[in-house]
Amino acid sequence: MTLTEQRVYLDHNASCPLRPESRRAMLEVLEGDFGNPSSIHAEGRRARGALENARRRVAALVGCGDGELVFTSGGSESISAAVRGVCDRAPESMRRLVIPDTEHSAVLDAVGHARRRGFVVVTVPCDQDGRIDVDRYVMHLGEDVALAVLQWANSETGVIQPVSEIGRECRSRGVPFLVDAVQVAGKIEINPKSCSADMLAIASHKLGGPAGAGALMVRRGIRLAPLIGGGAQEKRRRGGTPGLAAIAGFAAAADVAQREMQDEARRLLVLRARVERRIQDLDPSVTIHGHSVARLPNTVNFSLPGVPGEHLVIGLDMAGFACSTGSACASGGVEPSHVLRAMGFDDEHSRGAVRVSLGWNTTESQIDRFLDALPDVVERIREGLREQV
Repeated sequence: MTLTEQRVYLDHNASCPLRPESRRAMLEVLEGDFGNPSSIHAEGRRARGALENARRRVAALVGCGDGELVFTSGGSESISAAVRGVCDRAPESMRRLVIPDTEHSAVLDAVGHARRRGFVVVTVPCDQDGRIDVDRYVMHLGEDVALAVLQWANSETGVIQPVSEIGRECRSRGVPFLVDAVQVAGKIEINPKSCSADMLAIASHKLGGPAGAGALMVRRGIRLAPLIGGGAQEKRRRGGTPGLAAIAGFAAAADVAQREMQDEARRLLVLRARVERRIQDLDPSVTIHGHSVARLPNTVNFSLPGVPGEHLVIGLDMAGFACSTGSACASGGVEPSHVLRAMGFDDEHSRGAVRVSLGWNTTESQIDRFLDALPDVVERIREGLREQV
């Protein structure tokens, strides 16, 4: 048995293992469709056909037209392209951006760039469950707003935001609306029209496709300055020769995710409930963040009193289980989660948070192994901390 087979991977919100369907699709391209889609010879036309076939399939998952979908290198690029693309074309009379205080680091970085260029960034607070209040968000949607942004579901807690309600208010006021759907794509049904999104970002590796591919839905009529120039690819919206193998793997993952979405959501909800029950049995004082509101079916984020999250993640890793202290883009440091801080938790509590996120290849037996190992890992950590006192 290999190391990978022995270990249990419970960090799907950071990145999913590659689906076999994606691997096969990528190999087919690598072995045959090696041409440049911009070339007019037979190899180029074959590659162009494969590219447009993939575009149709990813667009079907997103619920948009083929011509509205721009391929990118991933979720972060899609978000940066949307934020910077809007800001680069915004008139002087529209210099405000509206975002929640729980947004992903990709959004925070992009709006930080805009702030340095003179834009004003308005941050809308969430409640104790991590939900954004629609009225508090809408009160900031004036004529001077260049862009409103909302993460459909939080990557750390899985909390689902009222995206449709806020989207309708943005549309009625003529405010461009960007939805970060990176975590929800393939987990719950998404439709840019129902949520009034003008732009919507997703990423391949969150679906079980390869890293290095993503997409940005751009509604017809929305004009963006390209983040990457250098060519006429993607209708001049994103320069550079597309990574066709990664895009083919992306499309294959989108096919499977769309086909199995409802059944998979029900299966993961059962496993999530089992995890939460056992954690509460282990320590009734545990906090499960966002437990009283709608969440993604695969995500549990919890804090055990007196157990630092970093210690627990390391202990579980040594025992053969991969979890996370929060968002992968921020988990390399020991700073407390800005999401939990926004929800009103203090730094000590926020540093104690651990995220367990399930996925397409998570099995019932793996969850049982994890839950059987967790009490011993927690006890060893608490015992070690007691000895230090």
